[in-house]
Amino acid sequence: MNIEQAKQIPLEDFLRRLGYEPSRQGRDQLWYVSPLRDEDTPSFKVNRSRNAWFDFGLGKGGDIVDLVKQLERLGSVSEALVRIEELVGSVPAPTRSPRASVDHEPVPTLELTNIGPVQSKLLVGYMRARGIDPHRVQNYVQEAHYQRGGDRYFALAFANNSGGYELRNPNFKGTLGAKDITVFEGDPNLVLVFEGFFDFLSLVMLEGGKPDGTVIVLNSVAKREKAIETIRKLNPKIVELYRDHDPAGEQLVPFFRSGLPNAEVIDKSDLYRGYNDLNDWYANRELAKCIG
Repeated sequence: MNIEQAKQIPLEDFLRRLGYEPSRQGRDQLWYVSPLRDEDTPSFKVNRSRNAWFDFGLGKGGDIVDLVKQLERLGSVSEALVRIEELVGSVPAPTRSPRASVDHEPVPTLELTNIGPVQSKLLVGYMRARGIDPHRVQNYVQEAHYQRGGDRYFALAFANNSGGYELRNPNFKGTLGAKDITVFEGDPNLVLVFEGFFDFLSLVMLEGGKPDGTVIVLNSVAKREKAIETIRKLNPKIVELYRDHDPAGEQLVPFFRSGLPNAEVIDKSDLYRGYNDLNDWYANRELAKCIG
């Protein structure tokens, strides 16, 4: 991938790949909670027409290459291009179509109206389709009701360490509040790292409860540095990495090994070789049992 191809990738699509959804929309602009730092009030702006970003909290901005250099703390354009290709794949994303600079009504932020046990038949069915028994994981996932403007929605809610929630239902994937990792304390000598919360729930199902070690759910590969910082404080002997079978997941292995030289980092993805991730393997395994 060259720099011109990279700059054709819409920033909003790239941020969505990292797990970020806009909090509001203005005149040809999208506002996000910054992926570069922790904040509660969105101050990261994407200009769709220019395909450019600006972080008002940092006073910095640029194009997708500049963003990846900041996000991954890279020193060169060539390193950033390699990382972009790892995240989006080797096939260049569709080029941006010109967008008319027209006024849009601001998109209201998501507002939580209720949080409680999972009861919706739709959400129960969604979890069971992914091999997860809602009753066995009720300590980790809840049902959130929220609204955007006058429209009301509901989804599974998985809490993170900043008081936000990862939201999932069959038709939506997003975050309510600040994006962050999720940590469940346990034996500090063993740390288990998951990309997404359905992978963690799959291991809970497999082991009949939370594993003995400390659990970290990234909730986005963009939070891998935050995870490294947390793990360094624990100084574990072993780190088990349950990563996805995709370019971004593959890069997590050398990243964690170089960032944690005092720990043995074990790539656990061989357990679900041939599947996208741990949950994909587990859901198909449970389906095969039912069919058999």
